[in-house]
Amino acid sequence: MNRWIIPALGGLVVTLVVVSTSVGRLSPSPDPHDRVMPAAPAGQVMPAAPVKQVTELLDEARVQAMRPAQWKAIARRSSIIVLNSWDYHLIPTLKRANPAVQVWVYKNLSGVRSDDCLTATDNCGSCAPGVDDSKFLSSGMGYCWVRRHHPDWLLHAAGTGRRLEFNGYPKTWETNYGSRLYLRQWIGNVIADVHRHGWDGVKVDNALTTADAYGLTQEYPTSAAVQRATYSALREVGPALQRAGIRAVYNVGFAPKFPGLWQRWLSAVDGLQQEFYLSFSPQPNAVGQAWTAYQAEIASCVKMHKSCWFHAGSHSDMVTSRTRNYALASYLLVADARQYLAVGDSATVNVTPCWSLGRPIGLEHRVRGEAWRRKFTAGIAVVNPTRSSVTADLGGTFYNADGQALSAITLGPASGVALGDSRPSACHGQLKSRSRHPRTPQARNGGLR
Repeated sequence: MNRWIIPALGGLVVTLVVVSTSVGRLSPSPDPHDRVMPAAPAGQVMPAAPVKQVTELLDEARVQAMRPAQWKAIARRSSIIVLNSWDYHLIPTLKRANPAVQVWVYKNLSGVRSDDCLTATDNCGSCAPGVDDSKFLSSGMGYCWVRRHHPDWLLHAAGTGRRLEFNGYPKTWETNYGSRLYLRQWIGNVIADVHRHGWDGVKVDNALTTADAYGLTQEYPTSAAVQRATYSALREVGPALQRAGIRAVYNVGFAPKFPGLWQRWLSAVDGLQQEFYLSFSPQPNAVGQAWTAYQAEIASCVKMHKSCWFHAGSHSDMVTSRTRNYALASYLLVADARQYLAVGDSATVNVTPCWSLGRPIGLEHRVRGEAWRRKFTAGIAVVNPTRSSVTADLGGTFYNADGQALSAITLGPASGVALGDSRPSACHGQLKSRSRHPRTPQARNGGLR
């Protein structure tokens, strides 16, 4: 029986699946009639599906330590880079390195920070006279502004009645994302930031789905109440940013736990982000029905002509090569050119294959033994989303990163691979095994994980 793995925005897990590492071999023959959906006519080349990478750099100390050569390398391999508002001065540097790169700003939908003030320590304290919010904020408004003008927008913890500080993220306070007045203020301030500093889009974090994501509130005590408020917020914010000509993607936690939620919410906005696609840790965590649920999210974005982001693994470079390859190959099975991928520490982990696979030929294709494959004009992606090893016929000869010719491949549990139709001339190395930049709740990060 397949069990679900549903990660929250904060990295919590409802049910944990342990993926077996057995190496038993199966030798099924391919079945060209077993497909997920009707295939394109034989040989038909579908719209391009290049692997486009999103890089998020939200740790202030790390951003300040980056060297020009590092920014140049990140800009060249990324399609979108997300920064905090106070790092707007990096936009020209990144665009000189890659004129095609888009630079987006991070904004929290459901919280304000009390360490975004113009004081020696950045702390706002009790917002005493003379203490003002910074001009550059990770939310749509400042903590002191809210306390002085709309203290009712700060939500209260169930049980104590005190203002709710995010569990695990000190100095971040939950706000009333279900209030239309709050949303209108949020929208106006975010639009002003985008236009003033020349951002290409907005990554909107914390589109909440569960009542206990950061602590229970009196105002929204159930997940149903949270979802009603968040969906109302998306229907307000999404069209408003669209009318202003601003692209946005909204980070939704726990989406696979609620069937149909991703598709319903996607209809109101430009796109959604799945922050823990297939994995919330260094290793793959989703197989069977859970894998299918995550793949359905990508398929929905493709079908609805939306642009969505998929991030796999924990936010560190401890994420394994197996996780990277599983996420990459699974993504390639379904994605089109509107979708974006990231793995682990997106600033250091390169998600692109060692060579261009070209354009997809038809749709994903199921092989007996539960493997899946999708052919491209210059390669193939193959995935085994099960707990057992699977041998898959490739329907031709392809080459791995070591230049070895393969006509069939045995994949271990929860694994995948992208292969080319020729030997690669160069290939990026294996992922680093240790993280040099651990994320801590105490760091002044815009992004909340």
